[in-house]
Amino acid sequence: MWTTGTGWQIYRLDRATKTWVSTGLTNDTRSSTLSDTLWDGNKLYIASHVATISGDSGSKASLTGQPAKLYRYSYADGKYTLDSGFPSNINNNSSESMTIAKDTDDVVWATWTQVSGSSTAGFTSSVYVNSLNPGTTAWGTPFVLPVADPNPAPDDISAIVAYGSNKIGVMWSDAPAGTVYWATRTDGTPASAASSWKVQPAVQGKGQADDHLNIKALLADSAGRVFAAVKTSLDSSTDKTLPQLQLLVFRPGTGSFTRSTIATLADCVTRPQILLDTTNKLVRAFHTAPSTSASGCAYSGVPGSIYEKTASMDNPVFGSGRGTPVIQDGASANVNDVTTTKQGVSATTGVVLLASNKATQRYWFSDRSLGTAPPPPADTTAPTVTATSPAAGASGVALAANVTGSFSEAMDASTVSSATFTVKTGTTTVPAAVAYNSTDKVATLNPTADLAAGTTYTATIRGGSTGVKDAAGNALATDRTWTFTTATAGGGSTSETVTLTATADSWVAGGAAATNYGTATTLSVDNSPVELAYLKFDLSTYAGRTVESAILQLRSAGSGSAGKQNVKLVADDSWTEGGITYNNRPTPGTSIGTLGPTTTNASYGIPLTASGVAGDLGQQLSLGLDTTSTDGLDLNSREAGSTAAPKLVLTLGAGGGSGGSMPPPADTTAPTVTGTSPAGDATGVATTTNVTATFSEAMNASTITPGTFTLTNGATTVSAAVTSNSTGTTATLDPGADLAAGTTYTATIKGGSSGVKDGAGNGLAADKTWTFTTASAGGSAAQTVTLTATADSWVAGLAPATNYGTASTLSVDNSPAEVTYLKFDLSAYAGRTLESATLQLRSAGSGSLGKQNVKLVTNDSWTESGITYNTRPAPGTILGTLGPTAANSNYNVPLAASGLNGELGQQLSLGLDTISTDGLDLNSREAGSTSAPKLVLTLR
Repeated sequence: MWTTGTGWQIYRLDRATKTWVSTGLTNDTRSSTLSDTLWDGNKLYIASHVATISGDSGSKASLTGQPAKLYRYSYADGKYTLDSGFPSNINNNSSESMTIAKDTDDVVWATWTQVSGSSTAGFTSSVYVNSLNPGTTAWGTPFVLPVADPNPAPDDISAIVAYGSNKIGVMWSDAPAGTVYWATRTDGTPASAASSWKVQPAVQGKGQADDHLNIKALLADSAGRVFAAVKTSLDSSTDKTLPQLQLLVFRPGTGSFTRSTIATLADCVTRPQILLDTTNKLVRAFHTAPSTSASGCAYSGVPGSIYEKTASMDNPVFGSGRGTPVIQDGASANVNDVTTTKQGVSATTGVVLLASNKATQRYWFSDRSLGTAPPPPADTTAPTVTATSPAAGASGVALAANVTGSFSEAMDASTVSSATFTVKTGTTTVPAAVAYNSTDKVATLNPTADLAAGTTYTATIRGGSTGVKDAAGNALATDRTWTFTTATAGGGSTSETVTLTATADSWVAGGAAATNYGTATTLSVDNSPVELAYLKFDLSTYAGRTVESAILQLRSAGSGSAGKQNVKLVADDSWTEGGITYNNRPTPGTSIGTLGPTTTNASYGIPLTASGVAGDLGQQLSLGLDTTSTDGLDLNSREAGSTAAPKLVLTLGAGGGSGGSMPPPADTTAPTVTGTSPAGDATGVATTTNVTATFSEAMNASTITPGTFTLTNGATTVSAAVTSNSTGTTATLDPGADLAAGTTYTATIKGGSSGVKDGAGNGLAADKTWTFTTASAGGSAAQTVTLTATADSWVAGLAPATNYGTASTLSVDNSPAEVTYLKFDLSAYAGRTLESATLQLRSAGSGSLGKQNVKLVTNDSWTESGITYNTRPAPGTILGTLGPTAANSNYNVPLAASGLNGELGQQLSLGLDTISTDGLDLNSREAGSTSAPKLVLTLR
């Protein structure tokens, strides 16, 4: 806030006394500046720019030598401190407005409109953008947004927002064109390249744009929606029912905007702000309108009071009128310019608004609670059957096929039985076993014998009071009945065409390697940054058939592409929609089709090589889409709805036999070694250790022998027994005697024609060799090893289903509840004695006056990319204590060695929690090897 004689100062709201208290920290002494702020959970950013305002009275050129500055502050011990190297200059010109945002690559972005020219030569306004890379203090060179016609009127403005999982968006008004434009960019693409930016109108039409806009998004919103309040320029219209303020909602899944009216011309409103209320799922719109004591509307934009209106985020329809007054000055009806936070609000944060009265030179504020989240409504919705297999009307179904029904929600398993799920031919019920899979919400009917050839069957899932019910006791409304026909005996010549909708789809991003996008409504394919899409189709009922043709149907979403995308077979079907990430993605193989070039929101049919699909009949078919093009493509996923979902159209021949399956395609892929224990170059390994290797696929156990899996000390081979586990994926070498102490050993798994082979006879391409060193003799000489965390994450009670495995910081707090988890690999140290253990941590942007407990976590099943507050394991015994701490400092936390001895030879999980409300941020392993959590062990 501005303080005469001092400048712009950072104030804090003391909610207990309802007063604003100066922190004593002056931000900018230039009185002609305006600012935009951003809090990212670690740092406070303030962008301060010299304001040059164009308007109805005339245009003004931006002033050179008047730089916009970015101030960055750290917060610790109850105070803000300006970071070294700041403020830094964003540009060298004044502007009417400026806003900032931070993307998922930690790049800070700024946008503004810059006016050049004069009253005689004419004025030109351009939408500018600039960015500040992480770890630096020097901004890049400002550039005009590289899109068609980025030149609005001199008094138009721009705004920027980060949204979705990896996008940045710039919105600007162009009043003369009657258009509000929207340009988007994927994080990691070249900042100023035209190919990185895609532009479209957000709203367009006569009088649909003016220089008032406010834009918000929730990064935790799985749909990636963007909400914007914009003003029209219809003020002079005689039709007072026309909109004056509108809410625009961008949905990446469709690539388009919807709009609704916040207030009409009759309401006489202006200067909108919106907040996204996550507790009540509301859009809260705030604006200026004449005070309740005033009559009529002197002019659009007249100061008065601040009003609020609300609408559902999912269906944003606002009521009529100005709304409810939330800030009023009874003595001087001149309140205007409401401002608030960029972040979403909730019952935890409440709503704080600030506005000003220029007539009295005073600030006014409102601080309100949002209450607690309403309890979820009772489940009274009847379940539905969302899919069946075989599909209704299917023909040529394999005689050995099972019959399945998928439900819209979790079912009461006790109601899914052979009495409520039946298959009949005529009036005869087929004897069968019925089972329900609660994870997939699928009921399966498995006939006790093969079905009859060339026969039509009727499947029924019973509804009503005696039928299947969901977990809340709601019954399927009516019977779900469908028919299918089995293949004729001995084959046949009739072709059949079936259309299958993807049963799973997702995409993965190299720039967010541990993130899962299974719930996204779009699928991304790009080469820079690397993004791949995955699709899965259920072909289990078509064993024994022949494929005459196969067409993949896809629909582009918000972006088309000038490039081409490859459709490839994926041999590994173990991936799941909710689990696949870039780190664990299966590798796409043979290309069986090509898509592109494409346009926006268009449908495409891609012919696939029939022989490539045929080998997957009778099982799951996985497809991957990749590209060498840097012009990325967004496709609709199955979450976008049944019409736009990926589909596979198969034309099938009857095949031969009575439902026997065709042989699968020959396996010609060489196996690989995916992991070893001890790890390569491990030291201090117990002399009693076994040596293991894990393979990428099941191996031929007869090829895993002491001749193909060896351990040597120099030229001497260690006598050992070699075995393979029951699945054929792990080989174990068990030395006949303890290994020598303080000795380096070389393990080798032989490749080539005389080496280990998979079940299809494919040999390991080359020898796999690694070394490790055992612990020193006698235990008399201590050994110190430093281990870096192999996994770390934190969980948040306020976002109980959110995973933070890719975050560069780890949070520990009691209010709100935040717990950090670390994992270290101690598998190479079985049989050793632990003398001491020290946990090394580095604080990040905040220190803490409190203390944090380091606790043993006995459940090691959590993963970095999967752990959430809902799935977190419980921390147990306290091993050590950290704190108090300062920002950006290193700490050594001694741990109780006796508590860790039992963890040697396996994984060690640690949890950090606290009873302090002064939270602590720590660097995670994603912050780099120097700052990553480490464990220093002294062993004998």
